[in-house]
Amino acid sequence: MTSGPLASPSLLAEVAASALGADVLPGQPGPTLARVLRPDFGRWQAHTARARGCTRPVKLRGHSTTINPRTGEVIESFDTAALPDAVLYKPCGTRRESVCPACAEVYRWDAYHLIAAGLRGGKGVPDTVTTHPATFLTLTPPSFGLVHTRPDRSGQPGTGHRRLGPCRPRRDHPSCAHGRPQSCGVVHGDGDARTGTPLCLDCYDHPGQVAWNAFVPKLWTRTIDAVKRELARLSRQHGGTPARLRYAKVAEFQARGAVHLHALLRLDGDDPDDPEAVLSPPSWATVELLNRLLVDAAATTAIRTPSHPDQANGWLIQWGRQVRPLTVAHGLPGAEITEQHVAGYLAKYATKATEPAGHLSTRLTHSTVRIYTDPARHTGRLIAAAWELGRPDAGPAWSRLRPWAHMLGFGGHFATKSRAYSTTFTALRIARATAMRRANAIAAQPEQLPPDDDSDTVLVVGTWTYAGTGWRTTADAALALAAADAARSRRPAAVAA
Repeated sequence: MTSGPLASPSLLAEVAASALGADVLPGQPGPTLARVLRPDFGRWQAHTARARGCTRPVKLRGHSTTINPRTGEVIESFDTAALPDAVLYKPCGTRRESVCPACAEVYRWDAYHLIAAGLRGGKGVPDTVTTHPATFLTLTPPSFGLVHTRPDRSGQPGTGHRRLGPCRPRRDHPSCAHGRPQSCGVVHGDGDARTGTPLCLDCYDHPGQVAWNAFVPKLWTRTIDAVKRELARLSRQHGGTPARLRYAKVAEFQARGAVHLHALLRLDGDDPDDPEAVLSPPSWATVELLNRLLVDAAATTAIRTPSHPDQANGWLIQWGRQVRPLTVAHGLPGAEITEQHVAGYLAKYATKATEPAGHLSTRLTHSTVRIYTDPARHTGRLIAAAWELGRPDAGPAWSRLRPWAHMLGFGGHFATKSRAYSTTFTALRIARATAMRRANAIAAQPEQLPPDDDSDTVLVVGTWTYAGTGWRTTADAALALAAADAARSRRPAAVAA
């Protein structure tokens, strides 16, 4: 039996022992042991380790040729026909932790470095950015009906310590028109399924919340445009010294299934001849000014959706009352909120979707939507409302609701940034791939690696076709995860990501 460089005797003994207890035909090995006993197991394990523990890798068939563009020399020829399963396993690259924790962890770290670079410099952003005014802003949706909540009574946001109070205490214990209580004296703990659910499903405005989710990206754009217009007016007032607003934004689902937004906003100077430059802002562009502009814009900006057969005048989309910008204190660990807090918080929620609302599904169809539209469940009613609002006779403005019914009507990007805020996800991925390719080359043939950085500049010509998604068996998935863990433990820390 060939174990390969990543397969330790203890690992082989463990998987073999577990396979012996599997439910298989008499005299036949289980799927795990069958894979381990294959002569090419070592090569398969080394190859699958490169999928970095992905739970549903993309399978590709094809070939590629790596050429030195300066000399025309063929450096490497690769064909998937020579691989153990005749396919190349590529990480799916999803950002959703519920779909693939390994790929989501890579995405989370990329998001962290992207956001942090815009606050402390690096990765193409000058270090002087630490002196720029910066604010962390949360914009919440309005109320669509009473829901069970976990109110924070500590009065110290940002400290990480919460003192939870009763949900909705009322001495008079009122009831709604449907006879259901409109108060709750329970202190909902972690994992309480009631958190975020309406006190009365029939009173709750499910279509209104779906409309909010669908049009909140446009409301955000209008709000930021209002801030930019005011900055332009102030620039003219101060003799034409311009200021530019840049930001990174993440959308997050609340437990009730409504989207709210977290944004890191920064004031820079502006050079009309070089819009990508990150310059120091003028002296009049302070963080106090930025906070005031954001609060005013959030309070005065609203949009109305296009007309719908169920709502002739459309729905009014506006922000909720909780608008509180928090000044980012650079390099102050004891501050209310620092760049580490902001980057970590935004990166964490960049990998979430509808999980906080208790719903997980792929895109719905006419045959699958009925599975998720249970009228006794809050998310069931939201999905039903999205499907109904997106019906064909509603018009083109509402046509995206059915494709995004599984996202409770939200079809926007979960993580976005303005131009020149910092680096890009693409640049981070290219840098990581280059570092990993160089490390693999050093490990394989260190004596043949040229000493200069030009060794990373190559031309790759190839043809690839999609061959499916996921591992062939659950046994392969478990072995690939073990291979990825072993590879990470042997890889230099500098390229472990």
